[in-house]
Amino acid sequence: MRILLTTLTLAALALLTPSAAAQIIDTDGCRRCDHQGVVPCGEHDDDIHDYEADVEFCSVVARCEVCAGALLVDCERCESGPRSSEIAERQAAVAAWLAEDPMSDFLERDVPHVETQRFTLVVDTGTLKNGKKKVDGHRVMHMVARDVEEVRARIAEHFGIAADDYFAKMRMWIWKDPKDHVAVMREFLRSTSTGDFKLLGKDPVFSVYTEDLFSTVPGVRRLFTHNATHMLLSNAYKMLWTGDTGGGWFDAGSAHYYEYMLHELSINYCIEEATLPLDYHGGEWRKAIRKRLQKEETRMLPRLLPMNTGAMTLPDQALCFAFYEWLVHEHPDKLAPLQKALKEKRSGREVIEEVLGSSVLAVEDAWRAWIDERYPTRGDELRKPKKK
Repeated sequence: MRILLTTLTLAALALLTPSAAAQIIDTDGCRRCDHQGVVPCGEHDDDIHDYEADVEFCSVVARCEVCAGALLVDCERCESGPRSSEIAERQAAVAAWLAEDPMSDFLERDVPHVETQRFTLVVDTGTLKNGKKKVDGHRVMHMVARDVEEVRARIAEHFGIAADDYFAKMRMWIWKDPKDHVAVMREFLRSTSTGDFKLLGKDPVFSVYTEDLFSTVPGVRRLFTHNATHMLLSNAYKMLWTGDTGGGWFDAGSAHYYEYMLHELSINYCIEEATLPLDYHGGEWRKAIRKRLQKEETRMLPRLLPMNTGAMTLPDQALCFAFYEWLVHEHPDKLAPLQKALKEKRSGREVIEEVLGSSVLAVEDAWRAWIDERYPTRGDELRKPKKK
């Protein structure tokens, strides 16, 4: 019946002048499309539409045979609407982006990748387990994309960092097949390393393959969150990683802190995450740190401040996490000045005393007092501050 009515309508319009026909055709959409002329592409579930709204481009939806990455299709019940032109415009932008895909060209297959405000990600894991459930690789990629952008947003809030404070987008890749990891390392990074690879400072890049701790959804998410912090702060203000120039305490502390904030624990180890599956109190550190600082009167900061990130033990890095958490809560306005000063390759002691305006020993006293007040004796949640 609908085909017959459409045929009759077209026949009737053919008898009208162009101006008269234009007045009859509805170009304001209809109720079904909320008078937009377009509807969401039905090939993608609602959660995928939500995920896609968070990113700039996604190769998986870009290859959709129905919407070609626009995530919208024409409404079948009306002629057009105010958003109808968006479909072709978005498809053109997606096609241009997808054409620049050297990974897929090199590996001769479709490599899943996504681009966000500050990251270009390859998450080539396939389906992974999230507890007893299985999550397909497309969703895993978007979970990771949300996490790293959440890190970016929190750093922007804490440091006041703007887009032009960065010099590059962070490149982060994870591969299911170690052979792909090795091949990409040689082709694009000119590295013969077979383990995980991390370049910080200028044009940060990170590549690893799914193994051991990184073979589940939570493991991959924590890995990317942790390393996104290293990469962002190494590239902000000045292209320099301070983890080996006197700022290891800040570098390690911040990476563990944002991993902790997003995932409620930290189990990654700076810097050799893929080769050192260490454990420190199951990744829940606050109670253990409080107990340690109450038990050990030996000063911690004078020993930690000169250390490079890679020379620290995991317990050392846990202390750096606690010190960074204290800074976030008690001196958030000092985070940016601390990072900028460390990028001048100045010593941690000099930077702390200048920016915080107290001696290192006085700073440690204040930090320990805060730990004693806020860190729990049971569980892992921060305790409420005492009323002053």
